[in-house]
Amino acid sequence: MVEALMYFGLGFLVATLIALVFISLVHNRAVRLTARRLETAMPQSITETQAAKDQLRAEHAISNCRLEFRIEQLRAQTTSQLAEIARKGRAISQLKSELVEKASSILALEARENMLRNRLDALEGELAAGRRAA
Repeated sequence: MVEALMYFGLGFLVATLIALVFISLVHNRAVRLTARRLETAMPQSITETQAAKDQLRAEHAISNCRLEFRIEQLRAQTTSQLAEIARKGRAISQLKSELVEKASSILALEARENMLRNRLDALEGELAAGRRAA
């Protein structure tokens, strides 16, 4: 029984030593891969850093130019819409003045019609009185 425990202990010790060797190999590989990733992510020189900054500036300048162009388009569109509104406003005011003028003409004609009707009634009354008298 002691002998079986000793074989078990020796087997466990050998397995642990082998695992330590493999763990150190895996760890070293992980460290190498991580270091390589970090080196590729970081710029190698000042020129690469400057190039990255220049690219960011160029992208910003392009987006700024696009925004300015869009602003100019919107200003032109707004100006044309305001001109259209002013033109339609003038047409509306002209139509309103014509409406007021026509309404006053209608009122004047109605007043004249009433006056002529009253005069006609008066003349018909005189004619009827003259026929009765004759």
